[in-house]
Amino acid sequence: MTHATQVIRRVSATDVATLDNLLNSAVEDLIPEALALNQGIKVTRVGPGDYIVEAAPDAPCGYTIYGPR
Repeated sequence: MTHATQVIRRVSATDVATLDNLLNSAVEDLIPEALALNQGIKVTRVGPGDYIVEAAPDAPCGYTIYGPR
């Protein structure tokens, strides 16, 4: 029996430089967990300056994809 594990980070910022730094950090932090799950990383914009970064089974392992909600 397999168990689904979802690893999610929510990133919010009001200025571009901070948002860029936070998104890069969130992706870097998730890499070991995503690799352990044999998943890629998906970055999804959910609003102005608001993103979800998650390990996702529909993202190929070793890749970061950017997609709509």
